[in-house]
Amino acid sequence: MRAFSTGLAAATLALTSLTLTAGAPAATLSDTKIGFSAERTLTINGKTYRGHMWTMPGMERHEQDINGIPSAFILRTDTPIGEAVLPQLHTVVQFVMPAELRVLADKRLTRHPVGKENVNGIATTKYAVDETVPEGHGVGAVWISADGIPMKLTGSFTKPNEKVVNLRWELTHVTLGSQPGSLFEAPKGFTKLPAEAIAPLLGLKLKGAH
Repeated sequence: MRAFSTGLAAATLALTSLTLTAGAPAATLSDTKIGFSAERTLTINGKTYRGHMWTMPGMERHEQDINGIPSAFILRTDTPIGEAVLPQLHTVVQFVMPAELRVLADKRLTRHPVGKENVNGIATTKYAVDETVPEGHGVGAVWISADGIPMKLTGSFTKPNEKVVNLRWELTHVTLGSQPGSLFEAPKGFTKLPAEAIAPLLGLKLKGAH
């Protein structure tokens, strides 16, 4: 299953879709049918990243510090263009979002239900995932509510001839309700820069750079 292979790995790296190799988490469009906000915890090979997210159907905003710089990632299903907003730098970086970043919206994640569980106050169905694709092998489990909220994910991804990446995603303090539309729009007047320009400011390294 491609979404749980390349997607699960890509969804764990900040600015992956900007072709950056940083160790902070990126946003991932889910298939929620309702609006909500939540605290998001993502652990990659034992290193934990915490941030806040806001979601409406077809839209997401994730806030996360990158090397101490507050950042917000805005994603929408009606456009392949995502935006990384850096308020302290008065800058917006636009990027083409790979389809694999939509891992939590992939219907194939829910083809093996294994039971019902309550995750941090939200009723969910647990689904088992164990898939091998050309890009590698993904194995784990995902807990999704009846409204499509991705409450929890645990698993690992192994690319051919590469080390295993262990992953964990969990939402807490989920508050259901409509979210302001302004959260899903980049501020007006911000400078738009390409990934190559912003990477050195964040201490990030472009793929293929030496």
